[in-house]
Amino acid sequence: MALNGPSLDDFTNTNRGVTAMIREKQNQKDNSEFERSRPHLFRAGILIALILLAAVWYILPSSKVKVVSVTGNNYLSTDYLINLSGITGDDRYYMVLPFRVSGRMEEDPMIAECKVEHLPQNIIRITVQEEIPLGYRYASDGPVILLGSGEVIPMTSSYLPIIARIPYVEGFEDPDQTRKLITALNKVNPQMREEITEIRQYALSYDNESMEMQMRDGTWFFANYYSIEAVNSYHDIYVRMNDHSQCIYADTSADRAYSGACPWDAVPVVHEYWTDAEGNLLYNQYGDPAVKHYYTDSDGNYYLDDAGERIPVPINEYNADVYDNDFLDHYLWGYYSTGVLVWPEPEPEPEWTEEGEVENNE
Repeated sequence: MALNGPSLDDFTNTNRGVTAMIREKQNQKDNSEFERSRPHLFRAGILIALILLAAVWYILPSSKVKVVSVTGNNYLSTDYLINLSGITGDDRYYMVLPFRVSGRMEEDPMIAECKVEHLPQNIIRITVQEEIPLGYRYASDGPVILLGSGEVIPMTSSYLPIIARIPYVEGFEDPDQTRKLITALNKVNPQMREEITEIRQYALSYDNESMEMQMRDGTWFFANYYSIEAVNSYHDIYVRMNDHSQCIYADTSADRAYSGACPWDAVPVVHEYWTDAEGNLLYNQYGDPAVKHYYTDSDGNYYLDDAGERIPVPINEYNADVYDNDFLDHYLWGYYSTGVLVWPEPEPEPEWTEEGEVENNE
């Protein structure tokens, strides 16, 4: 008697159902994982596309820097600054990083500030602010340039064109003297600084801080640290000079300048000094011996008294000169016949009698 149970077909159908169910579960899992990874795949696709586009752009000529523009330079050449920037025509436009270029250029001591910009049409613009060179000199360790900022920097071959536009400085090697010279030269107009070829220390009899400046036309201009600003008016002074072989001297107040014989051509002046009754020197309020001056005319000739002696300018209680503002009139009237101002005796007033007649006093 045969037993009733699952047939082979039943087992087959069951296996197929299980397999289908497993496959469906797997598909659901795969779909779920795909949905979770879809954003990543999307971003990866975009990244790959961008990389491909960048690669294509990189190899195209349009990706390169076309022009490097330099502005703001006066002393440094454009070629030197472009070379200093490190930017070439083979560099990619968008791969030029402004902060890196400006940082590299500001390492040069002649560059105070640098700004780098991307402009349309693949143009890179570099704007620099230079330090101001005031002069150059030869130090113990080689040639150096004096900057307006107060720095003293070594001369390099790249700076050689600069020295044709600034004066050669001799002396002033003491740090305090160098500082004073830099402060003084900062007061001189840039255009006028280029008119000065040499600056040297040259103490005058009345000013031990004086300096001589040779101009490009060969004229010598004398000033000190505080009156050097007068050189800004050099051309106006020069055209008014009658004798261009003379030197120009800046007044210590820097308000004016005058021309005169150069120190090496001037005839030494022998001064006379005031003395008291015992022959002792008299001193002015500054502690210097009081120099005796004499009245002269516009041509430098001395006025003489009746004895043929020069007429001195008197001094006051401080041993300072006291000029007679009406000297010429008083001289012509004969008031200086004795060498000093003597006012005439006043004429006596007439006396009247009771009858109204003037009495003759003689």
